Amino acid sequence: MMMRSQEQELHEWVERLAGDPANAGNPLLAEFQKLAERHGKLLRQFRKIAKISDRLQTETKEMALQQRQFVLMVSHEFRTPLAIIDSASQMLELEPKLPVSAMPRVGKIRNAVQRMLHLIERCLTNDRLGTAAARPIAFDLAAMLTALVGEIGAAAGEHRFELHGLDRPAPIPGDRDLLAVVFSNLLENAVKYSPNGGTIRLDLSTGEGHVTVRITDQGIGVNAADAARLFDKYFRASNAAGTTGAGLGLHLARCIVDSHGGGISVASEPDRGSAFTVRLPVTKVEPPVVAKAVPVTAIAMAGIPVTEESS
Repeated sequence: MMMRSQEQELHEWVERLAGDPANAGNPLLAEFQKLAERHGKLLRQFRKIAKISDRLQTETKEMALQQRQFVLMVSHEFRTPLAIIDSASQMLELEPKLPVSAMPRVGKIRNAVQRMLHLIERCLTNDRLGTAAARPIAFDLAAMLTALVGEIGAAAGEHRFELHGLDRPAPIPGDRDLLAVVFSNLLENAVKYSPNGGTIRLDLSTGEGHVTVRITDQGIGVNAADAARLFDKYFRASNAAGTTGAGLGLHLARCIVDSHGGGISVASEPDRGSAFTVRLPVTKVEPPVVAKAVPVTAIAMAGIPVTEESS
């Protein structure tokens, strides 16, 4: 409406100029008329662009809603058949008459099921981040990291884990489940992108007002251009074509860390490994109940070497 009134006013103004006897024979009048005509065309084009923009925004919102509903539906529908497959695989592992040669194949089935479940969890987490904020509750970050390393390290036989700074509690306020997604993804990536094994080092340190977690591997690494985009949604590095993944884990990690008021960064070089650093704010008050850290000896019993630096 505003653009339309401006066009009318301009047209009336040019008509008044043309009707004024004082402007008879004025060579500038023709130029004013041309400019007014061009201006009117521009205003009409702007109106069309505005209408197209509004329509695109509406369609984009509708598509985003449909995509979200589709992801939720598929994610929930996949859970039941995957649970059936996993249960059947477990039963096969317990079958005494199962040939020994079939056991690796059953293991591959279970691993594939777990990858699908992880992908579903990340899709659901991505949806949750879009609809709800993190729910901060004080918990011991050191205990959570110790437990995650125990779980992931047990299945990573060719990798050696070094843990530093996990011998003392590190209470922070945060959504434990969401932050578990962050660190499990970083640890799983450290294993996955280090196909030749090597050492995976986890450092936990506390500074003034924040806690820092650094996970370093000796894997394939990435170049500088890819490193700058690693946290983009669905982005995969150029040298990761032969490795399974959807390019969603690191994007979720950044979103979750951001929602906690922290930051995440990466330093990496091709064939020299990667180091991911997560900084999170620490609790300002002593929480009433903090879960005890899992004893480091529990990890040592699982066959994971532990190195603790002296303070």
